[in-house]
Formats: sequence, structure tokens, C-alpha cells
Amino acid sequence: MSDRIPTLADVCSAIAEGHIPAAIDGSMYQVNALELRRYFTGLRPLPTISTTSDPSSHPDPSAWSASTTPSVA
Repeated sequence: MSDRIPTLADVCSAIAEGHIPAAIDGSMYQVNALELRRYFTGLRPLPTISTTSDPSSHPDPSAWSASTTPSVA
């Protein structure tokens, strides 16, 4: 492995092949792309859905209106 910085195409190809070559202190390793994804996914918190218990914060559904303007293709 050379000391060049990999391009986006290099990374995409490695992910498509299922492994990413990596070198640490002169030793070569093959990193499984799926395990790498699982690792990075674990580093960030998952999005949460917050619910509002106050019904006045939601608009009245009967006040919604549908568009009646016809469209011409």
C-alpha cells in the first residue's frame, strides 16, 4: 500500500468488494466493510422521536385543505 490518500472511488470500490485494506505501523490488515460500518454507526447516537402530550400544539386536522388546482402535464 502506498502512502497516497485514497480517493472516493478507492473507498467505494473497497466497500463494494467488502473489505478495505489498512496499514498500521507497516503491517497490512483487511478491514471488513460491514464491521467498519457497524463500528461507526455505534459511535453516533440514534435519532429519537419526541412526542408532544399537548394537543393544542397540533393543528386542527379538520382545518386542513386539499389543493383543488388542476395540473396539466
